[in-house]
Amino acid sequence: MNKHDNLEADIGYVRDAVGRSERVASPATIYLLWAAICLVGFALVDFAPTRVGLFWAIAGPVGSVISGMIGWRHSLRRGQLRRDIGLRHALHWGSMLVAIWLLIPLGVTGVIAWEHLSRIILLIVSFGYVLAGAHLDRPLLWVGLLMAAGYVSFFFINSYAWTILGVVVACGLVAASVIQSKSDVEARG
Repeated sequence: MNKHDNLEADIGYVRDAVGRSERVASPATIYLLWAAICLVGFALVDFAPTRVGLFWAIAGPVGSVISGMIGWRHSLRRGQLRRDIGLRHALHWGSMLVAIWLLIPLGVTGVIAWEHLSRIILLIVSFGYVLAGAHLDRPLLWVGLLMAAGYVSFFFINSYAWTILGVVVACGLVAASVIQSKSDVEARG
C-alpha cells in the first residue's frame, strides 16, 4: 500500500468515526416512556372511554416535557448538545400536539362525532411518527406504520381494537428501544 492509499483509509476511518459520533438519536428511555403511555392511553378507549381525554390531556404534554428533559440529559452526557436538534424535535412534536388540540373544538361543536375523534387523532399521531422516522429518528417510522395499520384494522376488528393496537405499538416502541440501545453501544465502541 502506498502513502496515498494509507491516507485515504485513514480519512475514511475518521469520517466513519465522526459520522457515528454525530449521529443524533433519541435515547431508548424515551421509547420506553411512550410505550407505557400508549399502552395505557390506547387501552383506556376500550375500558374507560370517559377518561381518555383527561389522560391524554395530561400524559401528552407531561410525556413531551419528560422526553425533552431525557433527550437533553442524554445529549449532555454524550457531549453532543445541539440546540438545533432539540428545537427540531420540539417543533415537530409540539406542532403535532397543537394540531390535536385544534381538533378538539370540532368534537365540542359536533362537527365531528366524539366517537370518531380518537381515530382522527390516531391518524395525526401516525403521520407524526412516520415523519419523525423520516426526519428525526428512523425507528419511529416503523412505529408510525404500525399505527397506520392499526387504523386500517379498526374497520375489521370491533372488540378491544384499541387495546390490541396499544399492545402492538408498545411492543414496537420497546423493540425500537432495544435497537436504539444496541446502536448506542456500537456508536460508543
